[in-house]
Amino acid sequence: MGSPLDQPHRRIWAIAGPAIVANSSAPIVGLVDTWIIGHLPGSQFLAAVGVGSLVLSYIFWASGFLRMSTTGLVAQAHGREDIGQMARTLVRSVIMGGLIAAGVLLLADQVKDAATAFFITEEEVTAPLLTYLDIRIWAVPAALMSLGINGYLIGRAQAKLALYVQLILNIANAALSLLFVLGLGMGVAGVALGSLIAEWLAVLVGALFVLRTLGMTAVRDAVKSAETYMLSKMKKLLAVNGFIFARTLLMILAFALITREASALGQDPLAAHHVLNTFMMLIALGLDGFAYAAEALAGAAFGRGARSEFRGWVKYGLLWSGIAAFFYSAGFYLFGEALIFALTDLEKVRHIAVSVIPVMAILPIVGTWCYLYDGVFIGATAGGAMLGTIAVSVAVFILSLEPLTSGYGLPGLWMAVGVFLGMRGLTQAIWYPFLERQVDKQKSPAS
Repeated sequence: MGSPLDQPHRRIWAIAGPAIVANSSAPIVGLVDTWIIGHLPGSQFLAAVGVGSLVLSYIFWASGFLRMSTTGLVAQAHGREDIGQMARTLVRSVIMGGLIAAGVLLLADQVKDAATAFFITEEEVTAPLLTYLDIRIWAVPAALMSLGINGYLIGRAQAKLALYVQLILNIANAALSLLFVLGLGMGVAGVALGSLIAEWLAVLVGALFVLRTLGMTAVRDAVKSAETYMLSKMKKLLAVNGFIFARTLLMILAFALITREASALGQDPLAAHHVLNTFMMLIALGLDGFAYAAEALAGAAFGRGARSEFRGWVKYGLLWSGIAAFFYSAGFYLFGEALIFALTDLEKVRHIAVSVIPVMAILPIVGTWCYLYDGVFIGATAGGAMLGTIAVSVAVFILSLEPLTSGYGLPGLWMAVGVFLGMRGLTQAIWYPFLERQVDKQKSPAS
């Protein structure tokens, strides 16, 4: 039998490649939506869709612990070939997603009030924003249940199936947005309706993939098993979720402050900020492909207590993530202006967005460390360490945000984003040796 580190580059790309394609399809859909809305008369529509999609993204991010903790626990169970634990982890995660979604729908009015109060400084943006939220908020249950499904698929190193789910979501989203907005003239409502239908289609496809790979018997047994619902058996999932949830709230705070600062700069800078957020999604979701590989491969090594293998996956992950970051930076620097001009014909928005390109070109290099280390820490279910490192990073970021924005406008705001990404990577690198020492202590836990 070969070493677990045999053909490491091929094994990393077997997960990272499909994940990059799948993840990058999301911002490509964002580009389509931005292109559609960016050519409507007036920047208020672009600003409204930008804020509305971001508000719902905060809900999805806040629930991202479901995907992360599911991936880590499933990867470790996969390393031990424990089908029962994988099934129970998946069922618990999907149930939690459904319960959180029910709470969001019950508080829908409060969500809309908070969005308008916190982000909107110009009244003409309010009406299209509320139209968008009224429709798309009904996609929340599908999106949150999908987190557990995707977490399971990534933890099982079934990246191609996760790719298919994401591609179905994004292609359907883009096609329906084009149909509803350009074909039927529905405007902002058409973008929201396209996202709603696509989310529900994706969760149905994901459920079929789970049944195909895990098996109906395993899922049925997990649903019937009293162990699945025992708080004592859910303790580890809940503990990991708690740390990651708190960590995600701090991240949301950081990005909410970024959007609020952009809104305070005015309607045109806010619209330009939305265009630039698509660049940021390309960075984050593309580099996350290597983080997914680290979650599955390093997580399985962690579950087996194989320290040298764990270290090897971290090393190879950092190598490929760094190479990818270089190409992202070069692409933004060389083609960023052309992309911005293609996305919107609003001259003020174009001018403001183009001024930020030099900063955007640096962000992939600065951020590559934190994205890869996120995957390593998730695979090791090191939720406490993730919370501690993000707390320090957010504190430094907040101290830099106002001075940089006041001094340099929107480019300064994105410089503060660079500070945030850099601090995340630095604090995780400092903590990593402590994490590696935990690998030897792993034993097969009860499910």
